[in-house]
Amino acid sequence: MGARWYLLSLALVLVTAGTVHPQETSPTDKDWWETALFYQIYPRSFYDTNDDGVGDIRGVTAKLQYLKDTGIDATWLSPIFSSPQEDFGYDVSDFKQVDPLFGTNADLEQLFAEANKLGLKIVLDFVPNHTSNQHQWFIDSEKGIEPYKDYYVWRPAKMVNGQRTPPNNWQSVFYGSAWEWSELRGEYYLHQFAKGQPDLNYRNPAVVAEFDDVLRYWMDRGAAGFRVDAINHMFEHPDFIDEPINIPDDPNSYGYTHHIYTKDLPETYDVIAHWRTVLDDFARQKGSDTV
Repeated sequence: MGARWYLLSLALVLVTAGTVHPQETSPTDKDWWETALFYQIYPRSFYDTNDDGVGDIRGVTAKLQYLKDTGIDATWLSPIFSSPQEDFGYDVSDFKQVDPLFGTNADLEQLFAEANKLGLKIVLDFVPNHTSNQHQWFIDSEKGIEPYKDYYVWRPAKMVNGQRTPPNNWQSVFYGSAWEWSELRGEYYLHQFAKGQPDLNYRNPAVVAEFDDVLRYWMDRGAAGFRVDAINHMFEHPDFIDEPINIPDDPNSYGYTHHIYTKDLPETYDVIAHWRTVLDDFARQKGSDTV
């Protein structure tokens, strides 16, 4: 969990760095999100309206006036989309569908509408680095079905003394190899987090386009913005070379290597800038606030 929250903080810094201000501006010249007071909501434990033991979207809607009275300007919701919940919703199986655990798409749209009446902004968690291995994209990719065949990071095995081994020494944040063998495809797939969270291939323009569509989908329904998760993991070195050893004591530990080929690659900034343009274009076309 500690590693997860470190990555969340870093992702926030990268996203807000998408807009550059060459000189000081007065508060009235700033976009709303540059001065807003945000309150993060973890829906699972926030407020349960149907007595199933899990907080839900209607619970957030029920407490909007209270949130407004505290003086906040916006809320950021932790993941609420369809997921097998291997990583508490950060393993998304459908980016356009609310998980029944938390309610329905209609509930979320109602939350947007009620928040708007109170002048509150609702920001959604956006998880672009990976999906669940139960996402239809991955199911089709594992089968080699186009156009999804190259939606994820797949590599052939490396043979050592006649034995199949992972393609390189990259490690998962959650311990162990970052590679998992697929008998169905006959290749390894990359997962920088859990095995059930295969990494997407951002060197494929179709993947970027898919997430452009996800962003527009939720903005069109009332989302005021997005907090981007683990964005610094989105690109890997295209030659898949071993990372240099850092702490040799435990080869399964994330600290085993220096992560110079799996984190913070410069291509990441191009995608951030692209999504900033997608959001700005949407706001301009709709005549709405900056997202």
